[in-house]
Amino acid sequence: MSLNVEECAKITELAGTDGALIVTEPNRIYLTGYASTQAAIAVRADGVYYFTDKRYLSEAREKIGGGFIVREGGAGEAAAMLASCRRVGVEFDLPHGMFRQLTGKMKKTGLFSAHVRDITPVLSKIRSVKKQSETDSMRKAQEVTDRAFSLILPYIREGVTEIELAARLEYIMRKQGAALAFDTIMAFGENSAVPHAHRSERALRRGDLIVMDMGARVNGYCSDMTRTVAFGEISSRRADIYEKVLTANKNAIAELKAGVIGADVQESVKKYFASCGIEKNFTHSLGHGVGIDIHEAPYYNREPLAAGQVITVEPGVYFDGDFGIRIEDMVKITQDGVENLTKSDKSLIIVGK
Repeated sequence: MSLNVEECAKITELAGTDGALIVTEPNRIYLTGYASTQAAIAVRADGVYYFTDKRYLSEAREKIGGGFIVREGGAGEAAAMLASCRRVGVEFDLPHGMFRQLTGKMKKTGLFSAHVRDITPVLSKIRSVKKQSETDSMRKAQEVTDRAFSLILPYIREGVTEIELAARLEYIMRKQGAALAFDTIMAFGENSAVPHAHRSERALRRGDLIVMDMGARVNGYCSDMTRTVAFGEISSRRADIYEKVLTANKNAIAELKAGVIGADVQESVKKYFASCGIEKNFTHSLGHGVGIDIHEAPYYNREPLAAGQVITVEPGVYFDGDFGIRIEDMVKITQDGVENLTKSDKSLIIVGK
């Protein structure tokens, strides 16, 4: 899954630098298809170097292809490789502790004498368009998620807690050989009115809506899906609002294709909810890009969408202290529309009638 040296060189070309220092794990995974701790990549005109400590050295040499030169070391050694560069690209979106540690190593090697540029936007743009191998991994992750959703439905019963049902769902995904893309959101009743609710000991009761936001990780790539189901019964008002959210989901997906401005699609959803009298209950973005990170480019902003990007479509409405409904699919942008990677049923499901 690794890129070759020529493609790595595009980072410096696009950033206008003659070297690059890459330390964050998601970007290292993207460039090499391999993850190890305390590693770093140095991109120079004469080659691309991957530094890792002794624990991973032999494995890294075996698994990393594409012309990478694997050596023992870390960020300090990678920075030293770039000391002669006049312009160096560095990721600026680092956690504070990592930033302080990295800048300390850069000072020791004299790297701060170079002009330092932020390569975060370049890496983000490159990563946003998925290669076939990346999409294949995401498709497999979504297959795991779809299967987990179908298998969790029989475990929905009165008295089960959010913690218990989430644990069962995560076990089902892990049993298929996948990792978790994120901590599952499992929200019953009034808790479903909180978009990112923390699961609790709240027990399921008849008449509750259940919001399940779940995702698996396969070969380092994520899936993301939300489904809302009813337990026992559902009022006509809630059923009507469910259909409105479903319509918003379908309408948005129908608008998406390469070249479309994501912010315009989000605005269309807002206008639709306004016509239904529930615009104020739509409190978050329409979605986000997915890949190695569960949240990455593209976003629903003014940047035109590009073929090969993967983005979620997740309209949701929330009524404080009462209930919430969200329906989320993960789609791949194409020239003429989208490929919906999510196969789970979106029609209103009532469990335990």
